[in-house]
Amino acid sequence: MQNLMLGFEVHQPFRIRRDYFWQPRLRGRLEERFFDVELNKQIFERAKNKCYMPATKILIEEIEKAEKDGRDVSFFFSVSGTFLEQAEMWGKDVLELFSVLASTKKVEFLAQTYYHSVTSMWEDLYEWREQVKAHSEAIKSHFGQDPVTFENTELLMNRRIAKEVEKLGFKAAITEGREDISGENPNRIFRLKGGNLKIFLRNYRLSDDIAFRFSDRGWDQYPLTAEKFADWVAKAQGKVGLIFIDYETFGEHNWPESGIHDFLRWLPRELGKRGVKLVMPQEMIKENGEELDFSSTISWADIRKDESSWLGNIMQWAYDDSVRRGEMLAKKFKGEWLKAWRYFTASDSYYYLFIGENSPMVVHSYFNSFNSPIDAFINEFYALSQFNFEMLRKAKINREPFIFMKGGKRGPIAWNSKMFEEIVKRNPQFIEMKKYMREWLR
Repeated sequence: MQNLMLGFEVHQPFRIRRDYFWQPRLRGRLEERFFDVELNKQIFERAKNKCYMPATKILIEEIEKAEKDGRDVSFFFSVSGTFLEQAEMWGKDVLELFSVLASTKKVEFLAQTYYHSVTSMWEDLYEWREQVKAHSEAIKSHFGQDPVTFENTELLMNRRIAKEVEKLGFKAAITEGREDISGENPNRIFRLKGGNLKIFLRNYRLSDDIAFRFSDRGWDQYPLTAEKFADWVAKAQGKVGLIFIDYETFGEHNWPESGIHDFLRWLPRELGKRGVKLVMPQEMIKENGEELDFSSTISWADIRKDESSWLGNIMQWAYDDSVRRGEMLAKKFKGEWLKAWRYFTASDSYYYLFIGENSPMVVHSYFNSFNSPIDAFINEFYALSQFNFEMLRKAKINREPFIFMKGGKRGPIAWNSKMFEEIVKRNPQFIEMKKYMREWLR
């Protein structure tokens, strides 16, 4: 393999208060009442000191060294809007380093959903589009780039989403190299069937060797060195490979004492010695691609690699239904109400509710800010219910909502005739339901 795309997911959510059920906050700013500001700050600053600052300095140094040596070294980042908000509050020096990365012209910043949300799984994609547009604007504002490559939250992708990504004007998207669509070799360039959107598939084996096995002393390839890993990449078959991992891998999930920063520093050099060029996704867009289609939704999570890590059990369904109930009300009040509601849409809040066993549960437990999925559900659902109740009281609404259904799937939710009409206007497939509106409003 002569080309490798090496990229990093950078995201921090606004975590819901861990004590909300036991000590609900009824006054003050919405962000402070419903979300754990101190915990969010603590986690951000820890990741900043262990990962964001040292790892980013290494990348800048390696880009500069490569230019002096006449080598091509490029990377890409997918940075959530909520991460940018937290960096504005607690890590302006991190943003300054990211701006330096952007100024090198050797780093591509991808588009995603601003709130790192699961809204692409909803029947009505209006909110998803709004978050994607807001994120692209944020990337333009912070780093001066108009994103051309898209990464959906948690690499969630299916044909419906891919078609919408292309409609929004993106030239390429990245997702998981699950075997049912990639075969045995994901290291190829694909094109969406019936469209022009290029699709790059993550090589999850090579990615997970760094993300999950680097510090595993029981792994038969431990210790993983830059030389060894570069050999694996160089010997792999295919036109271009994609390695995409959480940025926190470099110092937070694997502590600096593990040698992970040295691995990051030496990897570009070792790849260069073996003739492997580090490229950005946007550099590969003009290449021809093999036709690809999706038979189901895929993601990068767990063994099943589908949407079940976020929408696979009754607690997650209940939480999602409650989130959807608040959408139209939050958009009615706008301001801090809309922003707070959008924090609730983050995939992390759904992820904490996962119930499973074996290795998937170990991974979920590691990332869970609550003691257990049950603990997460009690606090998250209660906080969200209280949030929705306050909006209903503010709007002086005392009726049950109208829930749109299509093909057995739950759609948007309206609380009054104005919201009803707005939903039908942006979703013509629901126009037949207007005949039920008068009866509902009685």
